[in-house]
Amino acid sequence: MADLLWPFAAHGPATEVLDWRTDVLQSEAGEQRLSLRDAPREVLTLRHRLDGPGLAEALALARRGLAGEWIVPLWHMADRSGDDITLGETSLSIAARYADFRAPGFAVAASNGGDAYLLTLAAVHPDGIDLTATAGVALTRPVIAPAQRARLLAPLEIEHRHADLGFVTARFLLQESADLSGLRGTALYIAVDTSTSMSGAKITAAMAAVRALVDELAGSVPPALRNDICILLWNETVADMQVRRDADRQDLTYLSDWLAQPPVLRGGTDFAMALSEAQGFFAGGGAKRRIILFLTDGEPYPLSSATAAVALLETIADVEVYGFNIGLTNTSWTAMLDNTPSDGVPVIAPGDTDSLRDTLLGTLFGSPRYRGRDVLMDPSVLRQPLAQTLSQSFEGVDSGLGPVVFEPLRDLVEHGSVLTLKDMGPANTWSRRRWLHHLRGRARAFWLPTWGRELALQQEALAGDDALIGTPHLEPSDWIGRHVLLDLPGQPIFRVITSASLDPLGLRFGIDPLDRDVPITTPGHLLTLVRLDTDRIEIEHRPAGTEVSFPVLEIPDPAP
Repeated sequence: MADLLWPFAAHGPATEVLDWRTDVLQSEAGEQRLSLRDAPREVLTLRHRLDGPGLAEALALARRGLAGEWIVPLWHMADRSGDDITLGETSLSIAARYADFRAPGFAVAASNGGDAYLLTLAAVHPDGIDLTATAGVALTRPVIAPAQRARLLAPLEIEHRHADLGFVTARFLLQESADLSGLRGTALYIAVDTSTSMSGAKITAAMAAVRALVDELAGSVPPALRNDICILLWNETVADMQVRRDADRQDLTYLSDWLAQPPVLRGGTDFAMALSEAQGFFAGGGAKRRIILFLTDGEPYPLSSATAAVALLETIADVEVYGFNIGLTNTSWTAMLDNTPSDGVPVIAPGDTDSLRDTLLGTLFGSPRYRGRDVLMDPSVLRQPLAQTLSQSFEGVDSGLGPVVFEPLRDLVEHGSVLTLKDMGPANTWSRRRWLHHLRGRARAFWLPTWGRELALQQEALAGDDALIGTPHLEPSDWIGRHVLLDLPGQPIFRVITSASLDPLGLRFGIDPLDRDVPITTPGHLLTLVRLDTDRIEIEHRPAGTEVSFPVLEIPDPAP
């Protein structure tokens, strides 16, 4: 039997369930988590308001294909910004980066709340889709959404309000689930300084951090809109370069092996050489998002090369440039190229591979990272009551002859809470989806700030300081080993407290040296390492945005 299209427009919220599977093996002092399902099972519940003929059509369709495969529109990913569709159209201009279009695959188009028309896709681009044949339909101001094969998971529910009005609720199990945690639709240009001054720990850390970035991309290759990547090693000339278009896992594995080889260092730091291949690389990427990661440890030589590099950037439209200094506190030269001032130019200590890796990945995915894990810096967490619980597992032994003896089963006190996150707009909604796929249910942990301002500074801290002075809200011993967030706008700082002692102004907290100044007014929050306490995530899609709620559980922080 041929696949049947479920053609009805959605009315009211659509509910989507993502279901992973994780084995959690607990011990007295810790736990091990085994992810058994990379891609979730997806269940989509749609509710439709239909008139009399529409109800009759729904009943007839259901009788013909209850046990068969359907093609179901993903209305919660619909794009409304496209042009009108004509009968002979073979390419449609839409924002496809934030929707799960596949090629080969399907899409649907509808207008004015009418039935959906099926389109078969030949190719997907960030700014549009190509059809295998002409559209065959003319629509004004259409809504275009991806569609996927699915099966009915439960009986079709029909509610008659009166003779000419009713509601139909259908629950589908999607058949083409994929891991959507990866970067997609991006042309990524990475320029790594290999001048003589990068010798030793600097180049070792830079190559290892870029390799870790490539390895993460290799582990989450998207099913569509694959990325272009260019890695350029530069000094006074272009020392070496690797380019891959629509990179798959094999391409990225090759790049990872290539990055494992130590480069030859020579010459000076010519900024113009670092960007000399960018224009040609991005020209071949079409409408993909354009990102440059620029790594250096030195000031430009000759100095005029900085001006020449700026001139090169001016010839490239819509490019995002992120600069990173390795051991160089003077950021003024790199800032000439960095056109994303909200995050500044991070200064990474020479040889600090972990911090450089976290900074690169946090920049690329738009979410800060600390010790290899995401930090949830979501403003919607601040706008809701946070229900929390504290518990400890124990066993009661009752001999029947005396008092009941309670024995703890685990050394840990379990601290749980429930988060509700809301997102508006396709970009934010897709970012949340990507993040949930990255967590894989209970499999991966992330950092959650308390937002409690527990660390109130008593004096300003300067770059290079290895201590903070704060108010004594807790006993000194309660601070040691705790992680804190210093919430600088756009440039959060994460540190672990290694010591705590009394000070005339309060408490002196020992930390790793700071890489920038911290004003006395900077809020300081404790960080807790948590994971989801469920493998089943339910997302409610409304016209005004999406909402997702889930329980989280604090877990022990493993050694870095």
